[in-house]
Amino acid sequence: MNPPGLTQALATFVAGLHPDDIPPAAREQARRAMADCLGSALAGVDEDVARIATAVHSRPDGICTLWGSTRHADVGEAALINGCAAHAHSLDDTHESMRGHPSAPLVPAVLALGEMVNASGEDLLTAYVAGVEVAGRLGRGVNDRHSQLGWHTTSTLGTVGAAAACAWLLRLDGVQTTRALALAASMAGGLRANFGTMAKALQVGLSAQRGVQAARLAAAGMTASPMALEGHEGFLQLFCDDGSADAARALHGLGERFEVLTPGIVYKQYPTCSLMHALIDLVLQARAQRLFSAGHQSSSLELRCGISQRLEAARGKSWPAAGLAAKFHVEYCVAVAARDGTQGVADFTDQALLRPGLREWARQVHLSVGQDFPPGNGDYAELTVLRDGREIFRQRQAKPLGHPSMPLSAAQHEAKFTACAGPALGAAHTRRLLGQLRSTPPCSARELAQALALPSDNRKAS
Repeated sequence: MNPPGLTQALATFVAGLHPDDIPPAAREQARRAMADCLGSALAGVDEDVARIATAVHSRPDGICTLWGSTRHADVGEAALINGCAAHAHSLDDTHESMRGHPSAPLVPAVLALGEMVNASGEDLLTAYVAGVEVAGRLGRGVNDRHSQLGWHTTSTLGTVGAAAACAWLLRLDGVQTTRALALAASMAGGLRANFGTMAKALQVGLSAQRGVQAARLAAAGMTASPMALEGHEGFLQLFCDDGSADAARALHGLGERFEVLTPGIVYKQYPTCSLMHALIDLVLQARAQRLFSAGHQSSSLELRCGISQRLEAARGKSWPAAGLAAKFHVEYCVAVAARDGTQGVADFTDQALLRPGLREWARQVHLSVGQDFPPGNGDYAELTVLRDGREIFRQRQAKPLGHPSMPLSAAQHEAKFTACAGPALGAAHTRRLLGQLRSTPPCSARELAQALALPSDNRKAS
């Protein structure tokens, strides 16, 4: 049986967290993760999911900024809209305890509520760390079964994490924070069946919105069970149906190490399912060695790809009908990387699927689950390239570039941010924003909101 107290223990930790409790490395990682999320969101502001959410929920008298826009919304709706943008391209970071994305639900919630309450930059960082801690530890308690059942873990765990972050910003006490987490547990949801559609990003936006709602309702006096996470018919039991949920596992080391550092944030380079990123790294490495290119006849090549069981369960099995679905189709992604040497946003539009020759390349991609792969490592990949039946390349990779074990350089982080934010803000505005994100002390929520908005004349400086 799970020991009681998970909800209250996490709430007590959040309510008692002081900025000085967070080591400098964790605060620096929080800054980097929040900047990465903002860049990813700015890349997504013109996507249909964000555009539709804006059309429905923005309002002229809203008090919170919609990023990369001249428009505003109320606090919860701003979190929803900006959350949709943050996950629109699936470029936002991931986290191994969650089996999902920590920043896309958290950063929109923290910045929207932070803008409302005029939070300092240090407050934003502390709230973010608190949110990742709760989402990650809850993930430790329910995964892998929770993920295997088909729940969208970014949305389910992210809702509770966002509530924790918002509870900290509102300075809720232990009882109020317990209620905020419990209310968020009732609001949590999200289906993996909706992957490959706009609903995937919407689910993330909803988790940000509900995190704000749960904290605000708790602050106003709304009650909820103090055992909503671990109790009978609570979060652990209902979201992990085989008895493998473990509250003690979730609490182990609480206050001694931080999820933002251990296991840490994984930064994505490609707008696709993260479980195939190590494989795409290998394909691009092979292409850089001129083993194949667009000029080669694909019929002379065979790309044998060893993938993890987790990727096998998550991947699309039929040729994608839309660009969003292509993000989960391994053969398509490998074919694009092999033929064109790219894996960017432009490769995952509906029009990109119609490019001539891609299906022929994809037919040369053969997938199999690696029988001797390390158990539990969903990233593990192997690529073998044969030309005319002769092996010319074979390599394995345990983790993708961007994982804490294979970190991106500062220059790579900046290049990603600039590429993402530039089209939305323009080059000059992007440079200014990047400088503000690096400032000491960190910018307040309202200063960031002003920097993230377009000028009222809607012109993008070059």
